[in-house]
Amino acid sequence: MEISALFDSLMGTWGDDILIWAVAAVAGCIGLIAVVNVLDIFIGSGNSNEVG
Repeated sequence: MEISALFDSLMGTWGDDILIWAVAAVAGCIGLIAVVNVLDIFIGSGNSNEVG
């Protein structure tokens, strides 16, 4: 099986759906990391300023 034939079969009707879901998953992970970092800044800064 050639690589081009495999690529053509993957990028058929459901290839676009996989690409969209992959981009959405990466964007969701980045957003989740951003929210966790913001919460860590707000929670961590309150505790560190009182001690310091």
